[in-house]
Amino acid sequence: MSTKCTLFAAGILLALPPLAAATESPDSSFSVLLRLEPELVHVDGSAAEARDADGWYLTDGWAGGNKNAANFGALFIDGEHQVSHGLRAVGRFGLNINSEGLPAGSAQHREIYLGLAGDFGQVIAGRLETPYKLSALGWDPLNGTALQARGNIGRSGGAFGHASYIDNAIEYSHRFGPVSLRAMAALDEDSETTSDRPMWSASLAVPAGPVEFTLAHIEASEFDDGPDKRTGTKLGARYSEGPWAVAATYEMRDEGLEDGDFMYLTTSYRWRDWSFMASHGRFSDDSPDNNDGRYNAVAARYHFARNVSAHAGFRRMTRDTGGSENIAGIGIRAIFNTGNLLSRN
Repeated sequence: MSTKCTLFAAGILLALPPLAAATESPDSSFSVLLRLEPELVHVDGSAAEARDADGWYLTDGWAGGNKNAANFGALFIDGEHQVSHGLRAVGRFGLNINSEGLPAGSAQHREIYLGLAGDFGQVIAGRLETPYKLSALGWDPLNGTALQARGNIGRSGGAFGHASYIDNAIEYSHRFGPVSLRAMAALDEDSETTSDRPMWSASLAVPAGPVEFTLAHIEASEFDDGPDKRTGTKLGARYSEGPWAVAATYEMRDEGLEDGDFMYLTTSYRWRDWSFMASHGRFSDDSPDNNDGRYNAVAARYHFARNVSAHAGFRRMTRDTGGSENIAGIGIRAIFNTGNLLSRN
């Protein structure tokens, strides 16, 4: 399956020049978006040494003690066609790219969906990100780097947190004035139990002047033959004014997930072509292990252009009974977007 998907993507890329030359319809758009982020990091600390994972790494992202996890790199092929007045067909095929190329198995795929969009909102179906994940995901200025909070005690990770994707899913999204709504459901067709319980997630984003408020929830109890009580709720607020941005989120995660609460705080300041960032997170463990955790990160990013930047910083994660993991590193982030390949020059 993975080989077929890779060949499919390669075939589309090879067909782009003749396709763009032969098609001039103003009702269609076709674009390719490439994201790359090589990072050079040094890892140490008692937790890293216990895993024999200390040392130098070339990576793209880092989460849960693993390189190339929760990474930024990706290739997206997007298409859109005006079906009728007020109705558009939309689609995306996404591949995951890290410092070693395409990962193995289903991890090599990102979003893959088809759907319809119009005045009623948008309905898409396929392999999707949950509304819980997308809610306030970009509030972490270090998201997608080896210094990020998600999966590193600052914010939740995993498919039902701030990482990964859900197959066999359908999502409805719409903007009601300034309020944005997302709602998604998925059914596990391969469940070996009789419950066959669906997973669902929803989120709201409400702006109020320079402040944005978010609320998100996920329910995945017994989904995919998983444990019971697998629910999570997230509250958040972000203030943005001029060069300053300050954000906070609070997650309540049930026993079937991390069994605890995440508190995350971050601030960033933009000065000319520089951005300076500092973040702090705490995990309060509700399990009998009482393995609380702390996350701290400081970094700076230099913007060479709108889509090219370099970052450097330091991140420290500690657990009461799990030890510490420290990462210091530098990286380059680049985004290449073709725009509409079907438009006239």
